[in-house]
Amino acid sequence: MKGTLRYGCHLRSHGSFTQMGNKAIRLAELEGCSCFQFFAKNPRSLQLKLDYEQDAHECRSLLETASIKTIIHSAYVLNIATSMQPDSTLFTAHAMSLLNDLVIADACGAVGVVVHFGVIKHSDKLQGYRDIITMLNVVTDSWHGNALILLENQAGLHGGLGVTLDECVQIRKLCHKPDQIGFCLDTCHAYVSGMWNADHTEGTSQLLEHGRNMDYWPYVSAVHVNDAQEAYGSKRDRHAGIGQGRISPTAMEQLLTSAELRDKLLILETPESGERLHSKEWQLIRAWYALDHHTSHHK
Repeated sequence: MKGTLRYGCHLRSHGSFTQMGNKAIRLAELEGCSCFQFFAKNPRSLQLKLDYEQDAHECRSLLETASIKTIIHSAYVLNIATSMQPDSTLFTAHAMSLLNDLVIADACGAVGVVVHFGVIKHSDKLQGYRDIITMLNVVTDSWHGNALILLENQAGLHGGLGVTLDECVQIRKLCHKPDQIGFCLDTCHAYVSGMWNADHTEGTSQLLEHGRNMDYWPYVSAVHVNDAQEAYGSKRDRHAGIGQGRISPTAMEQLLTSAELRDKLLILETPESGERLHSKEWQLIRAWYALDHHTSHHK
């Protein structure tokens, strides 16, 4: 069974989706990239983006012609564990920001919007899960487009939610509209949270098996391919270039070339280097796939 290798990175839009689209096409020509991630709006604010329609549609046309797939990353400040109580004003601001991202994602033709699992500001984890489900239900009950909410596993700090596949799967199942929710696996977060023991020879196969048992992998749309500067289980979210951090290159290759991740969008969020941004890392990924006869390189 042949699959398609799709790799790329996070791209800055520099104020225009169309400019981002042209940059994506340039990298597709130079490096064979065929997927990218970008912010729909200011990543450090919940402020809604307006009057984007023409720009978004031009971007969509460019990327569809070039067969480039995209995902959007929600604002860093978005917290889907925000409670409705005692004042719903802040809850509404977060919900509206995510809904705005979904609308923009559809306009740009993006697969979905990556959302961090959620950070609780108190000690009641159970209430934190309830707040996440409430947020996801409110947003999906108002959303009728194609773009998915892609829950991303977390590194482990700030309340420690979203560090297991079990949490991601169960939250999705408990929502009103699970078909509108998928996943984005972050490899750095998986490692530093203790989910993926890439230091152990059986660690990757154990992660893959657990994901199969949980029925996690079919709902993964994208993978954030990040090495880790910090140790396994450290809970410290500091990305490194592929092969430049603590994660075993053998384990990374085993994970990325697995049947479970075939056809997923492989997005780098690692430090950029030069005009071609991640050229050496993409070369490494291509080499891994060249050794795996079950896959074929997308051009």
